[in-house]
Amino acid sequence: MAAKRRKKKGSGASVVYTITVLVLLAAVIYLGFSVYGVFAPRASRSEPISILVLNGCGAEGIGFRTAKHLRGLGFDVVDFRNAEGFGYEETVVVDRSGDMGSAVNVARQLRSANVIQQLQTTPLEDVVVIVGRDYERFLGES
Repeated sequence: MAAKRRKKKGSGASVVYTITVLVLLAAVIYLGFSVYGVFAPRASRSEPISILVLNGCGAEGIGFRTAKHLRGLGFDVVDFRNAEGFGYEETVVVDRSGDMGSAVNVARQLRSANVIQQLQTTPLEDVVVIVGRDYERFLGES
């Protein structure tokens, strides 16, 4: 009688499982490093950036307090005022000059993950900070 060869059951599933675990592990490692800014773009210039602070949550005096906080960190805040609306739940940092690294640096100081780019041909300021209702993250309790 000829010897029967036995197939290993689940060997295909085992390979798929291993690949899935490795992909998930790589994604977790990448996200973990991203939180600490390892993969964040670096500022492309050495001169100070100009920042406009907009109160996007409606809390009284929050634009002034945020401007003071950023100035204390060494940033050049050129102005602060109310945003067009007060519906911002989270703080948003907007790069206007094409130097995303500087915007990311500002966002990191404000503990915000919301960084977007809206390039302008002749921006009056390099970065706009729209303060949301999450301002206690970087200013503490009122």
